[in-house]
Amino acid sequence: MTLDKVISNLTTKFSALWNCVSDAPCLIGRTYSEEQQRENGLKSEDLLLDADFQSKHGNGVQKHINRLRDCVRDLVLKSVEHERREQIEEMLVAFSDAGDEFVTRTREFDKDLQFDNIFQALRNLWIINSMQEAFELPIRANPSGFAYSLLYTYTDNYLDSAAITQYEKQEFGNIFGLRLAGFEVPKDSALVSNVSSLVDIIEKEYPRALFPEVYSSLLAIHRAQQGSLLQRRSDPHCEGPDILSVSVEKGGTSVVADAYLAKGRLTPAETEFAFGYGVFLQFIDDLQDVKEDFAGGSESLFTIAANEGKLDSFTNRLLWYLREVLFSASPLHGPRADGLTELILQGSVGLILESIARNPEMFSEEYVKTSEHFSPLKFEAIRKMHRKRESMELSFVSRELSWAALNSGD
Repeated sequence: MTLDKVISNLTTKFSALWNCVSDAPCLIGRTYSEEQQRENGLKSEDLLLDADFQSKHGNGVQKHINRLRDCVRDLVLKSVEHERREQIEEMLVAFSDAGDEFVTRTREFDKDLQFDNIFQALRNLWIINSMQEAFELPIRANPSGFAYSLLYTYTDNYLDSAAITQYEKQEFGNIFGLRLAGFEVPKDSALVSNVSSLVDIIEKEYPRALFPEVYSSLLAIHRAQQGSLLQRRSDPHCEGPDILSVSVEKGGTSVVADAYLAKGRLTPAETEFAFGYGVFLQFIDDLQDVKEDFAGGSESLFTIAANEGKLDSFTNRLLWYLREVLFSASPLHGPRADGLTELILQGSVGLILESIARNPEMFSEEYVKTSEHFSPLKFEAIRKMHRKRESMELSFVSRELSWAALNSGD
């Protein structure tokens, strides 16, 4: 069966799964007392203030980043079961080392790339590192993982830009598609030149003749990205059911590409796990971006639901969906599986709680109140932290700290 057919079948399967999961309350994780939330909030605020000071005064910024990273690691480890802490700590150290290498190589490749864009690319590398952990491979910034993470940032930002016309996006998409298919393209812009150079890096690690499905996976996410351009309110042809399949395909193919670039070849079970992982990450991203999507004219399952009422039941479905994908994934049954599953679960739930905290008006008062018990920080503290983060120059560190604070423990 071709990868295109596999993707089509998985899109149908995971769309059907979304339609059948429960919208009943789904409780995941531990609860926190107000005292614990207050202590965690004070600790996180102190670290953010220190980061702000260091970024403004330039007093050993890199050294301070390293210290903050150690604090982040400590906060994350406190959130996990004691018997898994050693395993997860080793994993986080490996992720961190891969990230250091990635940032260094990114600066060498494009010295003008903004730090927020580097962070965006780094988040994709973490997904590739997760795939490496799931498949029991060494965690590293392999050449193709480096290249695809930057490709994802360049192309996603271009396609999401309101300053770029739909025609320009389509033209770039056509050129990019040709390069992914193996054709040479005219490098008449810095964007096309960078993108073509990154595809060169992938071709050196995974020769096309030996790893054809690597390129099939890259073309699959490319087609899904192009299809996502239809997610505009002004387009009468993109209705609810189509938006579900477009979102599922885009999210699923993105991480399938990550998985192929981590390993080169995948089993059917590995492909299905990667696809499902990508789908719930896409849904979480859509939940986080509801306000921005409204403002930008993009339509998602969550903008439709928010337009019709509160997001309580949709968020419950997302939590059940997350559980269903993670706990039914056959690749996650090896000796390293428990730690990875818990880390993914903690991080995903943290991002969902963050969305509730930042957009309480989109949920019922009772839902917000109940959800807050599962957050290590009071929701007002999360909102305050984000306001502070937006004014900071050291946004990379503050974002990483924000994620960790949502998963801090005792």
